[in-house]
Amino acid sequence: MSDRIKAGDILTEAFQFGFYRWPSVLRYALVPMIIILLATFGAAFAVFDMDAVQTLENNPDADWEDIKAVLRVSPAVAVLAGLGVGLLTMLLYCGFFASVYRHVALGEERPGLLQVRFDGPAQRVFAALLILNVLNYAVILLLCVVMLLIGGSGFGDFFRAWPVFFSLVEAASADPSYQPSAQELAALKPLGSFFTGLFLAVPALIYLNVKLAPFAPGSAAENRLLLFGAFRMTSGHAWSIFGTLILFVLAMVVMSILYMLTMSFLELMASVGGTMAFIGMIFNAISLAAGIAYQIFVMGVQLSLQAIIYRRLKTGE
Repeated sequence: MSDRIKAGDILTEAFQFGFYRWPSVLRYALVPMIIILLATFGAAFAVFDMDAVQTLENNPDADWEDIKAVLRVSPAVAVLAGLGVGLLTMLLYCGFFASVYRHVALGEERPGLLQVRFDGPAQRVFAALLILNVLNYAVILLLCVVMLLIGGSGFGDFFRAWPVFFSLVEAASADPSYQPSAQELAALKPLGSFFTGLFLAVPALIYLNVKLAPFAPGSAAENRLLLFGAFRMTSGHAWSIFGTLILFVLAMVVMSILYMLTMSFLELMASVGGTMAFIGMIFNAISLAAGIAYQIFVMGVQLSLQAIIYRRLKTGE
C-alpha cells in the first residue's frame, strides 16, 4: 500500500474542503441550479396541463386516454422536451463538477458569482461520466444476459415473466394463503436468472469504479480523457481507494442520520402555531437554510474526495 494514498488524510481533507470552501461550491452551483429549476418547471408547465394533472391524481380509474389528456403537446414532443431538459441538466452539472475538480486538483478558483461553463473541462467531464455510465450498464447487461442464457431463457421469456410476477403479487395481496402453481413458478425463472446476474455484477462494478475513481476529475484537470490513464494511475492503489470510499460511505451514513434528526427537530419547532406562529416561521427559514447548506456541504465533500484521490495519485501531494 503506497504512502501516497491514506484514507484518513483524504477524508479529512475532503471534509475540510466541504466545510471551509462551501462558499466556492455554492458559487459554482448557484446559477446552474437556478437554470435547471427554471428549465424543469418551464418544460413541465409547457408540456402538462396542470389542472388536468390534478384531476388525474384524483382519478384512480384513469386509462391511457386520460393520461394523454394532461399533455399540451404530442407524446413525442413531451419526450423530446424531457430529453432536452435532461441533457441541459447533465451539461450544467458537468460544468459545476469541473469547477470543483479543478479547484481541488489544480488550485484553480474561478472568481465571480455567475459560474456557468461549457468549456473543454466541462465537456471532458461530461464525456467521462457518460463513458463510465455506459461501462457500468454494459457490465450489468452482459452478466444478466449470460445468466439468462445459462438458465435457458431469452429476452422474450424475461419480459413475459413480469406480468406473471405482478399477477402473483396481486393474488397474494388479495389472499395471503395463495400458492402459485408450478407453471407460474417456472415462468418466473428468467427473473431469478436476471437478478442473479445483477448480484454477480456488484463486485465487477466495484472494481470498475475503484479503478476509474480518478477518471472524471483527471479529465477535468488534464487536457485529455483519462480513461486508460486512470487504470494505470490506480495500479497498486485499488485497495486503498476502496477503503477510502467505504469510510466515506460510512461517514456519510452517520452524517445523514444526524441531519435527519436535526431536520426532524426543526420541523417539530416549525409546527408550533397559535401565538408562536412567528417562531414557527423562523424555524421554517432555519430548516430551509440548513437543508441547502447540507446539500452544498455534501456535494463539496463528494466531489473533492474524487479530485483529492486524483491529485495524490498524480502528484503525491
